[in-house]
Amino acid sequence: ARTCTRRCFERNLRFLSPMLSLGFAGSSALVVGSRAGHGSRMSAPMMANVADTLATMQGPDLYWEEIGPLQDPPKEESDFKEYDTFSTFLAACQQHGVDLTQPDITVLAPGNVACEQFSAVAGPLTKAVCEYHVIKGVVNKDSLGSADLTTVEGSTITYRRMFRKDFLDNAFCGQPSSPPRTSYCANVKADNGLIHGLNEVIYPGWSESSGGYGSEGDAATRA
Repeated sequence: ARTCTRRCFERNLRFLSPMLSLGFAGSSALVVGSRAGHGSRMSAPMMANVADTLATMQGPDLYWEEIGPLQDPPKEESDFKEYDTFSTFLAACQQHGVDLTQPDITVLAPGNVACEQFSAVAGPLTKAVCEYHVIKGVVNKDSLGSADLTTVEGSTITYRRMFRKDFLDNAFCGQPSSPPRTSYCANVKADNGLIHGLNEVIYPGWSESSGGYGSEGDAATRA
């Protein structure tokens, strides 16, 4: 019985040896893999600057709204239409030499629809208007009410909290919504600052008495 037990043990040991070797090899591979993963996290690539980020990111979400039922075939007002972009604002900044790659800035970005609506009344975006959308310093959306909102244009933006929105002059900033209302981004990180989306173009010299969304001159304070 003792001989049989010894033979059985030796036979089982020969059977288990390859499996044990594979197990140790797998453990080593896991250790090596975890080190490689840690190294890759440490060497993560840098983000793009504000200009490059705006050129590639999706703009505000747009819906068919009241013209939806007029389409062929008809669309619901709340049906998604497309994402806006920031190409008009970027082109104006480039044309006027407004640097969106400079360090430590916060850019208030209007989409193409907002730029088109502004231009229909006030003409193309000027250098001063573009510069007015660039705040000196990195300002998180939650800090807009307490931070210095001086722009590279030289003027200071007025902050107000009303209708459960953060207003910067005549526009609201970084506002999430449900379809068919459009959402606007906030705290989008770039390697030289932050980006907040606006629903309207803002401009130097604005005051509450001058009119516009949410101002004293706006008869319909849309929620």
